[in-house]
Amino acid sequence: MILAKEKQLKNEIIEVGKRLYGLHLVVSSAGNLSIRLEDNKILITATQTELGALKDTDILKIDLEHDQKNDRLTTEFPLHRLIYKNFPAQVVIHCHPAFTNGYFSVYSDIKLLTFETKLYLGKIPVVKQETPAVTRPEDVVEALRQSNLVVLKNHGVVAMGKTFKEAFNLIETLEEAVKIAATARIFKKEILDDLDKELKDRLGHEKAYEMFSREHIEAIVNLVNNDQFIQEKGKELDLTLQYAIKM
Repeated sequence: MILAKEKQLKNEIIEVGKRLYGLHLVVSSAGNLSIRLEDNKILITATQTELGALKDTDILKIDLEHDQKNDRLTTEFPLHRLIYKNFPAQVVIHCHPAFTNGYFSVYSDIKLLTFETKLYLGKIPVVKQETPAVTRPEDVVEALRQSNLVVLKNHGVVAMGKTFKEAFNLIETLEEAVKIAATARIFKKEILDDLDKELKDRLGHEKAYEMFSREHIEAIVNLVNNDQFIQEKGKELDLTLQYAIKM
């Protein structure tokens, strides 16, 4: 039974690695993935493995208490270990998305420009990074208390969650948000401050929601129903809209 579960989880890691590579969120042997197997045991990708072309033998079974001297362990193992020790997370993704890395090499914060990204991501912590590997994992763990997604400045991102889908969606959404922010700056830099203020005024908070959860849907519906601009346009154009969401 344990072997069957281990095989299934290894397959999950392999598929996530392919998807990360396919969306250009990792290149070469950068990044690492892990998943909780038992309370104190995890599966984690070995050092110098290509996430887009993983094999069973590239994935190590590690006891969080006793196997720290394994020669094939990634240098980011202490980060993964500390996350599993401090949170009930089932998965951890660490990767180096190009647009996110480029953006945060210049900026220390991001103005989220769409309602969806603002509602889903909320405030994203940024941790300074001064070495190729995470040498102060405790700083990252502290930041993860604020959000399941953290930017490692000049290095990459780390996301944790109950499933790979949950953690992956956070990373992919941030990468998309960065592309939107960069595009907006190309088109017209001056509008950003006004647009950010308008978003904050309409949302009234920076709370993040699980994507397409009941809370998330209700927040979007309330946002639309209470939006003065939409109400005025509806009256001006004599529009009638009946909107229903099946949960």
